[in-house]
Amino acid sequence: MKRRFLFLGLYTLLLSFIPVAAADEFKGVGISKYAVLETTFNYAPVREKANADAARFTHLREGISLFADEQNSKFYKVDLGLDKPYWIEKKYVEVQGATPEIRGSSLSKIKFYQNKNNYFVKINTPIQTPYKIYQNGNGLEFKLYNVSDCKKNIKVRHKKTKDKFSWSLKSLPDTQGVLTVNYKNTAPVYGYDVKKKDNALVFEIRKPIKINRKKPLKGVKIALDPGHGGWEPGVVSGGYKEKDVNLEITKQLNKSLKKRGAKTFLTRHKDIYADLYDRVDFAKENKADFLISIHQNSLPNPEYYEKKHGAGVYYYNENAKMLANVVQKNLVKETGFRDDGVFNRSFAVTRSTNPVSILVECGYLIHPEERAKLTNKKFQKIVAKGITDGMEEYLKGASNSAL
Repeated sequence: MKRRFLFLGLYTLLLSFIPVAAADEFKGVGISKYAVLETTFNYAPVREKANADAARFTHLREGISLFADEQNSKFYKVDLGLDKPYWIEKKYVEVQGATPEIRGSSLSKIKFYQNKNNYFVKINTPIQTPYKIYQNGNGLEFKLYNVSDCKKNIKVRHKKTKDKFSWSLKSLPDTQGVLTVNYKNTAPVYGYDVKKKDNALVFEIRKPIKINRKKPLKGVKIALDPGHGGWEPGVVSGGYKEKDVNLEITKQLNKSLKKRGAKTFLTRHKDIYADLYDRVDFAKENKADFLISIHQNSLPNPEYYEKKHGAGVYYYNENAKMLANVVQKNLVKETGFRDDGVFNRSFAVTRSTNPVSILVECGYLIHPEERAKLTNKKFQKIVAKGITDGMEEYLKGASNSAL
């Protein structure tokens, strides 16, 4: 009996990782080493392991091509030409065909240019391959993978941007390479993004905000997101629904920010449901500089609320870390709540690199004392003041760093 179970276990393991060309969805594409995949979802996560909870290596725009040489029931293993494998869930991609080996996508031109509000790097390439963006202080490093080693044939054009950008192409085995573009500035990095345009990828960076030092919030565009809504109540405790508390605090925050000169936009003004990615898109459409999502916290086991409670702030991208810390400091100071911490988490509303995005857990709705305060209109104004003070302090610091 033990041998039978051992055999079945080994058989299952062998089936779980098979060459992609042997799978049913590749019938008719011939015997090939790699399947060519294309992302069908914005923010499609490429992970470091074949696990939905594994660390995210990068997020990709819709329409990006990857090369897979192995799969299991839920993931493809993709080759970025690096020294380790990466994985993407099948639900985020579609199979486009097959290729006997990776040759990489050729580069024909790199154009650096700018307009009033943004810097741009347009990379002309017939196949838009995976990329990753790193933040280094006030700079950014953009890496494009699966690139052909063709440095001599690349035309490079600068339009008054040489002081901001540099680039290099590193050769890797199997005729592949990695294109690296570096951006540097004296001011903090605000929004940045990658977009597809014709036969090119465009790396777009927002120029630093011009800050009024006497009135730092004047003219700054802030999207405010009351979490949950409609059929999604969030935390329910003591007869209160998180969606309602979020909306009331957001309304107070809206008044507080506008009073100090900010231009604000709410993702919802009443009790309606809004998709998470629609909220992010709304902020982008309104060209917001910042996105603040308002929530109330909870715990899987409410009995632990005596030890785990207070205010906390979440961010994902490095350009939001300082903002998260400063807002947290001011929120705790103003409310007197326990400092629950600042956390790096990949949420839909914090994942966006444009605008700068944070999620604020104002307190724990399951905590009786905090719930009594969070549902009180006067205290909601205090919460709003703490967040507003944090925004103002952050912008003052950003203004000084740009000197």
